[in-house]
Amino acid sequence: MAKKQRKPQQRQAVTTTTTDAKSGLNSLKDMLNADALGALKQLEKDMKTEGERKAKEAAEQMRREQEERERNKSFAELLDDYEKKGGGKYS
Repeated sequence: MAKKQRKPQQRQAVTTTTTDAKSGLNSLKDMLNADALGALKQLEKDMKTEGERKAKEAAEQMRREQEERERNKSFAELLDDYEKKGGGKYS
């Protein structure tokens, strides 16, 4: 009896097309990952800049509020603060 010979060429053709499809998907996947990574890095930079801006604004607001409280103090409060600091004439 003669052995049947297999047809490996057909299987190779199928595997090469699937390999090509997979490599195409991988390159597309890589491109999408690169684009997504770039977008995420830009978003992170924007968020950091926004956080710094908000921190500066909050510090400026607190400084203005403190200045306003100092302006609105009565003479007795100012005198108490002066004595607490040890700035009295005979201290």
